[in-house]
Amino acid sequence: MLDHFAECIKHAKTTRQEAVQMNIFTALLSGLKGLTETKSSIGQEDKKSATSLIITSLVSTNSVLGCAAGEALGRIAQVVGDSRFTAELAQTSFDRLKSARDVVTRTGHSLALGCLHRYVGGMGSSQHLNTSVSILLALAQDGSSPVVQVWSLYALSLIADSGGPMFRGYVEPTLSLCLKLLLSVPQTHMDVHQCIGRVLSALITTIGPELQGNNASISAARSSFLCACAIMHAHSDPLCQAEATGCPPAIASLRSTSFSCLRQLTQREAKEVCDHGMTMIPTEDGDSAIPENGLPGYLFGMLDTETDPEMIKNIHDTLMSMLQMLASENLSQWLGLCKNVLTVATDFGSLSANDEASAKDSLNVTDTDNEDDDMDMEYHAEDTTTHPSIQPRWPTRVFAAECVRKIISSCENSNPAHFDLHMAKEYQLTKSKGDYLVLHLSDLIRMAFMAATSDSDHLRLAGLKTLQEVIDRFARVPEPEFPGHLLLEQFQAQVGAALRPAFAPDTPSHVTAAACEVCSTWIGSGVARDMNDLRRVHQLLVSSLSKLSTRTNSTQLYNESMATLEKLMYIVAMVGNGSAPASVLLKKLSTAQSIDRCDDDGGNLGILRVASLLALVRPELSDLSQHWLAALKDHALLLLPNGGCFLHNRHNAILPSRHYMSSWPPIIYAASLWLNAEGFALHENTLTANENANDDAQGAADNNNASVISHGSVSADRFHMIFGICMEALCSTRSSEKNENIITCLQSLSTIFDSTWAREQLIKNTSLNIELCNVLHRLILTRDSIEVQLLCMEVLKQTLDAAKQNMEANKASGDNCNVDSTETSSPGEESGDKIVPGKSHIYAVLEVCFCLFVRQIPTMNPMQSARLTVEQMQKQWGSNSNGIYKISQDSGILISSAIQCLESLPPLCTDEGALSILPTILYLTTTVIKEIATKSISDTTILANSQTIQATLKCLKAVAVDKYAKHETTSEQWCQ
Repeated sequence: MLDHFAECIKHAKTTRQEAVQMNIFTALLSGLKGLTETKSSIGQEDKKSATSLIITSLVSTNSVLGCAAGEALGRIAQVVGDSRFTAELAQTSFDRLKSARDVVTRTGHSLALGCLHRYVGGMGSSQHLNTSVSILLALAQDGSSPVVQVWSLYALSLIADSGGPMFRGYVEPTLSLCLKLLLSVPQTHMDVHQCIGRVLSALITTIGPELQGNNASISAARSSFLCACAIMHAHSDPLCQAEATGCPPAIASLRSTSFSCLRQLTQREAKEVCDHGMTMIPTEDGDSAIPENGLPGYLFGMLDTETDPEMIKNIHDTLMSMLQMLASENLSQWLGLCKNVLTVATDFGSLSANDEASAKDSLNVTDTDNEDDDMDMEYHAEDTTTHPSIQPRWPTRVFAAECVRKIISSCENSNPAHFDLHMAKEYQLTKSKGDYLVLHLSDLIRMAFMAATSDSDHLRLAGLKTLQEVIDRFARVPEPEFPGHLLLEQFQAQVGAALRPAFAPDTPSHVTAAACEVCSTWIGSGVARDMNDLRRVHQLLVSSLSKLSTRTNSTQLYNESMATLEKLMYIVAMVGNGSAPASVLLKKLSTAQSIDRCDDDGGNLGILRVASLLALVRPELSDLSQHWLAALKDHALLLLPNGGCFLHNRHNAILPSRHYMSSWPPIIYAASLWLNAEGFALHENTLTANENANDDAQGAADNNNASVISHGSVSADRFHMIFGICMEALCSTRSSEKNENIITCLQSLSTIFDSTWAREQLIKNTSLNIELCNVLHRLILTRDSIEVQLLCMEVLKQTLDAAKQNMEANKASGDNCNVDSTETSSPGEESGDKIVPGKSHIYAVLEVCFCLFVRQIPTMNPMQSARLTVEQMQKQWGSNSNGIYKISQDSGILISSAIQCLESLPPLCTDEGALSILPTILYLTTTVIKEIATKSISDTTILANSQTIQATLKCLKAVAVDKYAKHETTSEQWCQ
C-alpha cells in the first residue's frame, strides 16, 4: 500500500499532486495513530517505505503538508519504538539543517525535531536534546527569515513541553532568547510573537512550583517571565495579548497546585509538614522565611494578601487539616495564633458611650494567670521595621473565629479534662505536662468579645457564634475553688458587654437576631443566678420585641417580605432550640407543682432559680405566645397548595417557606408548652377571636376571615392547628426528615395531651385518634431512634388516657348506654361486636404494640422470610452470648410501655370486644416472656427483677382478675 501511495504521488499531475498527498497523509496518520493505540508494530520494509515517503514530503512548499509530514515522522518513531531508528531520523534532520540554506528545508526539519521529541518523549530522545536545542536556538535568531524563526520557536516549545525536568538546564538560555526576540523582532511579525508566547508557557510549566522560590536565580527568572508578559500585553495583536494572558494564570495555577499538594499532605502528615516547614525557604540573609508561629502563621499571613478564591480555599482547608490533627496537643500555639489575629487591635467603634468603659474593663479578665498575656496585648514593643505588617483583614479574622470553634470541637472529642478545671490542674500536678482548654477560658472569652464588638457584621456574627459555643461547652463546668459556683460566673460582665452593642438601634437585624440567640443560651445555661444579672441580659431580649409590635422595622428594608423574615428571626431567637428562656421557663411553669417536693439544698436552689426566671418571663409571655401562634398559622397556610392563596402565587411563597421550614419546630414546641400551661384555659370558652388586637403581632396582610371559628372556640382552633402541623410533619413522605423535627413534633403532641381539655378535644372525633395511632405505627416501623419510639409510646398512652377519661365522663353523667363502650374505643359500633380494622381505636393500639414488639424482638415476626433472617442473626448472637438472646435496657423500657398499653385495653371494651382481644393480649404477653425470660446456667441475674418481666406479669395478673372474669355473661369464656 505504501508503494502504491508513492506511485500515485509520482504519476499525479502537478495540480492534483498536493491533493493526493493530503489524502495519503491523512490515511497514514490515522493508521499510525491506530497502531499506537493498539501497541502494534510494522514490518521492516513498511518502515523503510513510510520513512522515505515522509522525509520526501517534509520539504514540501505547502505548510499544511509539511506539518502532516512532521507529525507522521514523530508517529512512526513512536510506533517503531527503536532508539537506533529514532537516532537515524534525528541525525538526518541534523545534517539537513546544517547544510541546507533554503527556508523550506529548515522549517520542515525543525518541525521534525520537535515532533520526534514530542512523540518519543524526553527519556527516549534525551541523547539528542542538547543538539536539538542548540540548533533550534540558532535558527530562532535568524532575523533574515521570520518563517524559520516561527517554526524553530514552535519546535522549541514542543521540546520544552515534552522534556520535563531534563529541559531544566536550557530554561535560562531559552528565556534569554525570548526576551531578546521580543525586543528586537518588529511587531509586524505577529506569528513570531505568538510562538514566543507558546515557548514562555512551556518554560513556566517546566520550572513548575519552584517558580515560587526566593533564591536569586528563581527570582530573576520570575522577573523575566513577568517582563516578557508585560511586553506581550502591550502588543497590538489580540492573539499575542491572549498568549501573554495565559502566562500569569499558568504561574498562578502552579501556586494553586502547590497548595493543593500541601493540603493533601497535611491531611495525613500534618505534624511532619509543620516541622519540615520550619527548616525550609531560607532568605538571602540566612534567616528563615517562616515566622515564629510556624507554617500555620505563615498561611494566616497569606490570607491577608491572597485574592484568588481557589487559593484562599486551599489555605483554609490546609489550616483546618492541621488544626484538627494538632490543636488538641498544641493548644497554646493555636490559641495564641488565633488570639494574635482576633485581638490585633482594640476597636470600640461599634460601642456606645455608656458601654465603652465597661467594654474596656471587660478586656481585663479576672483570670490572674493570664495577666502577663493581657499586658502583652495592651503594650507592644517599639516596631523597628520600616514597613509595618498588614493588619489582619475581616475575612481572616472571621476564619480565625471559625478556627477557635473548631479547636473547641476537637478538644471535646479528645480528653474530658479539657472541660474540667479540677481534673486539668490535677493532671498538670501529677503528670507535669499537658495543656487543657479550660485553662485558656479567659482567652476564649476575650477573642469572642473582640470579634462580637467589631465593626464588621460578618465578624460580629462569627464572634457571637463563638461566644455561644463557649457558653454551651463551659456552662456546667464548676469552679473548684468556690464550691457551688460555676466557672463562667466570673465572666458575666464580659458576656453582657459583648452582647449589648448588638441591640443598638442601628445594628442590622440579622446581627441582633444572632445576639438574641446568644442571650437565650446564656439565660438557659443557668450560669447567671442573681436576679440582677439575669435582668440585665433579659432586658436585651425584651428590647428586640419592640420590632415585632410595629408594622414596619426601624431599619430601612427594600421590601415587605424582608420585614416579615426579620420578625421571624426574632421569634425563633426568643424560642431557641430548647435552651432559650421561653422554652425553659414554660417547662418550669408547666411543672411548677412538682417543685414543692424538692427538699434538698439543690431543690431549694432550683426553686429560687425557677421563681426568678418566671418573674422575668411572665410579663412577656402573653405577647410572645401570640407571635408564636401567628407564625405557626402562617406556616400552616404555606403548607397548603399555592401557599394558601394569601401570597398571590406560589413563587412568592418559596422564599418565606424556606425560613418557616427551618423555624417552625422550636416555635411549635414553645406554643405547646404555653397552651398546656395556661393557653387552653384562657380561651377555652371564647367563641369569638379578638384578632384585631393582635393584627400586628401576627403580621397578616388580610385578616378578614380571622374571626371565623371553625371548631367552636379559640382554644379548639389552636389545638387543631398544633395537631394538624405535627401530623403533617409526621406523615411526611420525606424520608430525609430530621429526627430532631420528628422528636419535636412528638414532644409537642405529648405536651398538649397532658391537658385534660386537649384530650377531650382529641376524643371528640374517632378518626383523629385512629389516624394518630396509624402515624405512630408508621414511625415505629420506619424510625430506629430509641427516643422517637419512646415518645411514640408516651403519646399512645395518652390516647388511651383520653379514651379512659371519656368513658369515666360518660359513666359519671349517668348515660344509659354501655359505659364501657366509648365512641373511640368500642369494638366497632357499625359492625356489632367485631373490631373493624381502620375504624377501631383498640385495633390501632394493638397494631402499634405488635409493631414495637417485632422491632425489639425480631423473632416475634410472623413472616417466613423474616424468620430466616432472624435465625441467621440468632446464630451470630448465640456464638457471642451462649445462645441466649438478651435485650438492652432501652428495649426493655419500650417493651414495658407496650405491655402497659395492652393492660389498659380490656377495661375500654365491651364484654364481647374484650373477649375478642383477650387471645391477642395473652399471646403477645406470653411470647414476650418466652423470648426474653431465658438465661444461662451460670447467669445469676434474677429475671423477676427485670422491668419487662414485671410489666408482663402485672399484665397477666390484671387480665386474670379483670371484671370480665367475674361477669355472668363472659366469665366462662374468659376463664377458658
